[in-house]
Amino acid sequence: MQISVAGHHFDLTNSTKSYIEQELSRLQKFYDPLLGATVTLTKEGRFTRADIVIRVHAQTLKSSQESEHLSPAFDGAIKKMIRQLKKLHDKRRKLRPDIVPQVMADSTD
Repeated sequence: MQISVAGHHFDLTNSTKSYIEQELSRLQKFYDPLLGATVTLTKEGRFTRADIVIRVHAQTLKSSQESEHLSPAFDGAIKKMIRQLKKLHDKRRKLRPDIVPQVMADSTD
């Protein structure tokens, strides 16, 4: 999965980037395969906004969260994304037809 992390109006440290990549790699257990992820962290006044965009087969999922600090904003956006991935996984699972073996009835004359 390709991961892109960007910070607007502040610099991201290597530890922050590695934490974000680690959390995003955790998302693969909820839906597989994830094609790519983009995280944008924006400082607006005293608030920090975290936007996450995940690309999966034929869909793009988005989540965002705003908080006074970076960690709660990112963690909230991750929780929202987990809910979306679980919902998508369950929806796609229900769409798959169940394989039921067909029993041929004996025709007696």
